[in-house]
Amino acid sequence: MRFVGLSRLIILAGAIPVVAQNHATIGRRGDTTSKQTQQLPRSCLVQENSSEHIKVLLETINDHPTADAYNTLGVLYARGRHTGCAISAFKAALRLDGQNWQSHYNLGLAFITKGDRSRAASELQAAIQQQPNSAASHFALANLLQEEGRLDGAVREFEAVLRIDPKFALGYLSLSTLYTQQGKNAEAETLLRQALQNDPNNAQAHANLGLIMERQGEFTAAEQEFKSAIGIDAQMVEAYTSLGMLETKIGRGKEAVENFRKVVALQPDSADAHLNLGIALMDQYDRKAGFEEFTKAAQLNPNSGRPHYNLGRFYFDSGNYDEARKELGRATRLEPNFASAFYFLALTERQDNNLERATELLQKVVALQPNNADAQFLLGQILERMGKTTAAIEHWKMAVKADPNESEALYSLATILNKLHDPQAQQFQDRYAKLQRNEQTTDRVANLGNSAIQSANAHNWPRALAQMKEAIAVCGECAEAAHLHRNLGLMYCRTGNVEDGEKELRAALELDPSDVAAKKAIDTLEKLRGANDKGTGVNKN
Repeated sequence: MRFVGLSRLIILAGAIPVVAQNHATIGRRGDTTSKQTQQLPRSCLVQENSSEHIKVLLETINDHPTADAYNTLGVLYARGRHTGCAISAFKAALRLDGQNWQSHYNLGLAFITKGDRSRAASELQAAIQQQPNSAASHFALANLLQEEGRLDGAVREFEAVLRIDPKFALGYLSLSTLYTQQGKNAEAETLLRQALQNDPNNAQAHANLGLIMERQGEFTAAEQEFKSAIGIDAQMVEAYTSLGMLETKIGRGKEAVENFRKVVALQPDSADAHLNLGIALMDQYDRKAGFEEFTKAAQLNPNSGRPHYNLGRFYFDSGNYDEARKELGRATRLEPNFASAFYFLALTERQDNNLERATELLQKVVALQPNNADAQFLLGQILERMGKTTAAIEHWKMAVKADPNESEALYSLATILNKLHDPQAQQFQDRYAKLQRNEQTTDRVANLGNSAIQSANAHNWPRALAQMKEAIAVCGECAEAAHLHRNLGLMYCRTGNVEDGEKELRAALELDPSDVAAKKAIDTLEKLRGANDKGTGVNKN
C-alpha cells in the first residue's frame, strides 16, 4: 500500500523563557567559561557560533545554574542544529536533576537526530517512566520502534498516545498506517474515521483513508476521499498522485493525466512526478509527450533506473532494439536487482536472436523472482530452442508451480513429455484440458454476472436476479463464487427481500471472510433491525 509518508513529530519539551537584557542579572558579557559552563565542550562556548539567546543564557547559567536552564539551552542548541552541544546541555540538566523527564525526552530526540537509536530509546523510556502521561514521549518512542521494524512495540506506544490524548492527530495517522502494514484494514479505517470526527479538515487522514478504500476495491469512496484531501489542501501532491493512480486503474486515463500534470506543476523538479505523467501519457497513446517526460525524469534523477527502464520499453515497443538495449542496460546497472529491467532486456536480446545472452538475463530474473511464471516459461522456451530439453522441462515445471494456470507451460510440458514417452505427460495434458474448460466457464460466469448488473442498473430486477442465480449455478466453486453471492445479496436487499439478501451476504462471507462490502452490508442490516426493534418496543428477552 502506498501510504503517504508521515514525518516524525519532534517537539522539544521545555518552554524557552524570555531573557531580559539586564546587565545586573547577566553579569560580565563574554565571560562564559566558569565552572558551571565548563560542563559543556569548549566548541559550544565559542560566541561567534552562538545566537544572542544562547550567549545570554550561558552567562545566566554562570550565576544561576539550574536543570531548567540547561534544558532550555539544549533546546536552543537543537534548534540551531548543534546536536552535540544539545546533548551536552541535556546531560548537564540531568546531572542537576535526574528526575527531569523533559530533559530525558529532549536528550532522546537529540540521540535520534545523531542516529544513536539505542541511547535514544533508553532516554525516551526514562522520560515515560518519570512522566507516563507524556503523549509526546510515547509518540517519539513509537516512531523509533517502527523505524527499527519492531511493529508490535510501536503499536503499543501509539495506542498509549491515543489513550493519553484522544485528539492527537498524528497518533491516529501513524497507528492506522501500522495497522495497514499488519493487514488490519478494518482497524485502520476505524482510526482514520475517528481522526476525521475529531478534525474533518485533516487532509492527511482523508488521503490515507482513500488508500484503504482503494485497496478494498471501493473506488468511488476512495476517489471522494482523495478529492476531499485536495479540497482541504490544494497543494497536496500525495493526494493528486493517489487520485491519478486510481483513475489509471479504473480506466479514466485522461483525468489521470490532468492530475499528474498538476503534480508536475507543484513539483517541477520531481523525477517521480515526471515519470508518473509519462506513464499516464503512454497509456493514452501520446508516445511523444510520454517520451519527453521519461527523458526529463532521467535528467532530474540520474541515479534512478526507473526512467531508463521506461525509455527502454518505449524503444522496445518501437522496434528500436539497439536503443532499448542501451536504456535497459543503464537501468540494470543503476539498480542491479531490477528484475523487470532484466526481463525486458532479455526480450530485446531474444528479438535479435541472441539466445545465450537472453538465457543469462532470464536466469538473473528467476534468481531474483523464482515465482515469476512468465520468466520461467520464457526461459524454458529458449532453452528448448537451444536443445537443452531437460533444463527447459525444469523451468516449465517451475512456471506451473508458481502459477498453476500458466496454460502455455502446461501445454509445452504435455507436448514435450509426450514426445519423450514420459508418463507425466498425461497429467499435464489433463491439467491443460481442465484449465481450458474452466476458462470457458469463467467467461460464461463473467458474461452472466455483467448482464445481471446491467439489468439491475435498468431496474429490471426479475431478470437481474435470474441471471445472477444462473451465474452462481454455472460457477459452482469457481473463484468468483463469493463475489456473485455478495452481488445477489445486495440485489435482494435493493428489492426489499432482506431475509434472502442477508443469507446470500453471509454465504459470501463464508467463502471470503475478507469481503469488506459484504461485512458493511450485514452491519447496516443489523443496525436497521436494531433500530426497528427499538422503535416497535420489541423485547427479545
